[in-house]
Amino acid sequence: MRPAILTLLLLALPFLSIAQNNPSKLFENSEPIELILQMDMQKVLGDKSDEPQYSSAFLIQKIDEKNIQTFNIKIKARGDTRRISDICEFPPLKINFEKKSTENTVFEGQDKIKMVTHCKESEDYQNYALLEYFAYKTYNTLTDYSYQVRLVNVTYQDINQKIPDIEKSGFLVEDDDLLAKRIGGSITDKRIWSPDSCERNAVDIFSLFQFMIGNTDWWIHTRHNVDLVILPDDKLIPIPFDFDGAGIINTPYAMPSPQLPIISVRDRFYKGSCKSQDYYDYQETIRLFNSKKDTILSMLNQATFLNKRYRNTSKNYIEDFYKIINNPDKFSKYISQNCKYVNTPPQRPANQEEIRN
Repeated sequence: MRPAILTLLLLALPFLSIAQNNPSKLFENSEPIELILQMDMQKVLGDKSDEPQYSSAFLIQKIDEKNIQTFNIKIKARGDTRRISDICEFPPLKINFEKKSTENTVFEGQDKIKMVTHCKESEDYQNYALLEYFAYKTYNTLTDYSYQVRLVNVTYQDINQKIPDIEKSGFLVEDDDLLAKRIGGSITDKRIWSPDSCERNAVDIFSLFQFMIGNTDWWIHTRHNVDLVILPDDKLIPIPFDFDGAGIINTPYAMPSPQLPIISVRDRFYKGSCKSQDYYDYQETIRLFNSKKDTILSMLNQATFLNKRYRNTSKNYIEDFYKIINNPDKFSKYISQNCKYVNTPPQRPANQEEIRN
């Protein structure tokens, strides 16, 4: 789907900024930003070193039909899995602005910001990127303790004119320090030994959300796809990111950890904390998720930028989640058997098919 068409469709979506104290203009609304990114594509995309180097580039924002805003930037490839050539031809990027150049623009206050790209040329991979955007927006509906995102329609241009222009959609992810400032805390490297060191309600929402989207590619205590924010009262808040390993997206390269007794990322597995009463200890969190069900499904129903097949598959996946959390017996099986496995390996839990049924 062409970026211009995507823009019109997204204007109708109920993706609203949920933070009241947002220091960034970038996430004040959800209208996609039209961009042209001019760079040495072979140099940037081909950098497979352990520490990719920044290259000079130009970022051009198309404000309207007659006006543009040009930024001198530095840019580099980023990430781990998605920088492997066999997995992604087009890796995620990190943009480094000259801070003064962003004054009185939509990027005001931005310094370094991450961009999630399309990975590969096919329509399937474009849908994977947009589903990851939807995952971020879903978490935004559940908690302010989440990374904000903004859709971008990008025309990538090679300054050496050796590679044809590429038109794709992606999204920008809020800077970690700006997120921490927005929620009144700061990013911390404090060492912890288990998720129990973090604020309980935040961990429960975090864990149940990951269960919702079928993502097991995270660990709180090792900071794997997790940032920790410390609040003024010393509470620790886990903030998830990178959802391309989630079952709801189901990328071809996503695989569950060999430490887990599942064979597909589509199989849900709960990695949260064990609780004495299982289902009944999660009632507060379950009520929150139930209260957001209509909003989440409405966002997905209106996400016509997604291929119909992906939209319907994702809707069914989320509805299955709600069937689980509202069935005490089924939910307790997932929680009690899965969480005990994670916390006391290597004992294998009951057959996964039995848990699903």
